[in-house]
Amino acid sequence: MKATTNTRGRIVTTATEMRRAVTYARRRERTATKILATRYDGERDEIVADLSTGATLIVPRRAVPGFAKASPKDLVDLAITPGGEGLWSETADDGVLLEQILVLAAGEATLGTIGARINAAKKSPARAAASRANGSKGGRPRKAAA
Repeated sequence: MKATTNTRGRIVTTATEMRRAVTYARRRERTATKILATRYDGERDEIVADLSTGATLIVPRRAVPGFAKASPKDLVDLAITPGGEGLWSETADDGVLLEQILVLAAGEATLGTIGARINAAKKSPARAAASRANGSKGGRPRKAAA
């Protein structure tokens, strides 16, 4: 969306732009992964987050930068941020985003590999057309014998 300004220098948003933004926000609200429930497991010293996908992420408290220096009793007020995209502790005065929890739970290298595999599996219209064209010619040529 291109922002326009009026003579006073204020940004003017059209009704069409607003409708598009609302439509996008509603679609994202239905499809985005969110934290539905959370708790601090004092016995195991872990942060537990239940996601809208049905998965549960468990990370050691000390692995979360914002909670590492907090005492375990500071996390009794652990709460989900508005929008379900993070956790916050008022007593510890710190929080963590869902993306950070995922990196801590799975590892950055693993998530990078998974992301690359997902993106590689998607076919662009041009790639799909090239596949169809090659298929009509008999498919991928055989490798020459060494």
